[in-house]
Amino acid sequence: MDRESFYKDQYDKSLSTRTEINSSLSTPIGILTALLAGLYFCATNFDYDDDRWLTKVFLGVGVIATGLVITAIIYLILAFADFLRGRRYININDAAVLDEYYTDLLDFYDTNPPPAPNTPEDQAKSDFDAYLLAELVRNASTNQRINRIKTALLFQSHKFMIYGIIALSLLIVPFGIDFGHNRGKDKVQHVKLDQELPVNLTIKYQKDTTERLLIKLKDHGKARTDQNKANTAAKSCH
Repeated sequence: MDRESFYKDQYDKSLSTRTEINSSLSTPIGILTALLAGLYFCATNFDYDDDRWLTKVFLGVGVIATGLVITAIIYLILAFADFLRGRRYININDAAVLDEYYTDLLDFYDTNPPPAPNTPEDQAKSDFDAYLLAELVRNASTNQRINRIKTALLFQSHKFMIYGIIALSLLIVPFGIDFGHNRGKDKVQHVKLDQELPVNLTIKYQKDTTERLLIKLKDHGKARTDQNKANTAAKSCH
């Protein structure tokens, strides 16, 4: 088998595996979100004033389940933390960069001819093939190492995720017992005042300081009565 073809195939597979690993992120995120939602629901709806032993069992299993889920989340973050040292994938240079490198080799051997019987073109091609093979080997091995690290971390995350599912299933037992005891009970909040609040109920009289405009109305009714009396007197004289 040609070495260049073999290592090129290894390099392509490393990039394909990288894509598959990164694409598998959505599934564990959905499972962990559901586990956190289940833990939150159980923790907020459990009656901690119920039976003492039942509460102890619930708290013990709940702490274990929470620790397992958090551990799974940490491993998942580490699996996709490409910013960590030694976790950077390597790609072969762009075609334009490779072509420029080959052209520089030709120019070099044109001015510095290789030993006979090699021609400048043959020597440039030989050096370019050796460089490309070394790049394929280096890039493929680096990417494969990173893929193995990510796969191992994902395996640990999935393992603790499964443990978390089992612990949450066990948590349902004390939660179900508590739910059965308190089924149908009205949840009433009792408010207790430990200290009386002083309230001053004395209403102090305040003097009315509002300025008002007094309007004196004309007695039009009286004026009309006097006029009627005068008219009556005048008629009697006639």
